[in-house]
Amino acid sequence: GGIMGDNVNPVAALVIGELATALVQSSSTTTSIIVSLVGSDAVSINTGIYMIMGANIGTSVTNTIVAMGQMADGVQLERAFAGATVHDLFNLLSVAVLFPLELITGYLYRLTSVLLPESVADDDKWEGPIKKIVSPLAGRVLKANKNVIKEIATGKVENCEAYYPVLCVGGIEDYKSCADKCGDGDVKGVDCGRVGLITCDKKYGCPAFFQNGATKQDDSIAGGVCMVLALVFLLVCLLGLVNVLQRGLMGMSTRIIYKATNVPGIFALV
Repeated sequence: GGIMGDNVNPVAALVIGELATALVQSSSTTTSIIVSLVGSDAVSINTGIYMIMGANIGTSVTNTIVAMGQMADGVQLERAFAGATVHDLFNLLSVAVLFPLELITGYLYRLTSVLLPESVADDDKWEGPIKKIVSPLAGRVLKANKNVIKEIATGKVENCEAYYPVLCVGGIEDYKSCADKCGDGDVKGVDCGRVGLITCDKKYGCPAFFQNGATKQDDSIAGGVCMVLALVFLLVCLLGLVNVLQRGLMGMSTRIIYKATNVPGIFALV
């Protein structure tokens, strides 16, 4: 609970970031959680900065574990541990320099204030460029109803059965007829619609997997199909990325990289 306050020991925040990353084995996951906590005002910006520094140290555990996977070959194990050690020292030395500098001057905190555009106010939502590209496609395929979790958590409804069957006014599948909020005294299915786990979007209308009269089982199957398709798409992208990297590091590229990195140790450190 102490980490949520304003007067947090920077060293404690640093250690928490380290432990969290060591447990989940992903600095990206830890960073995403910290950003969400800072965005929701559960953690101060200063504390978040120290926690992210700790996350960069905690990720050093991952490369050590990967290096141990080369135990079958002594030469590969030696080279893997050498690479892991370089990575560890780089992270440790970076934090060793930046941590006291931030503690004394607070330059990173001041830099965040400078980088914040004047047009952005409190409670404004920032939409990244990737989301702008992906949202139109995702909104036309499937859109999750976030109100389900919120209303069940607050006790407004007991379970998901209260959202079914899906009802659209006049059988018309659009946002106004299906997903628009009901007013006082409105009857669902007559004056306003009712949606389940899958809802409609204001901009793009009802997605492809939305169906008037759908049951909970129908929405669950639709969600499962979308998850399988997403995993297949992710796997194809990863295989494509690996293939591109393999082709890019063969032949002339390998010799160029070798010559560029084959320098004395003192110059490599610089």
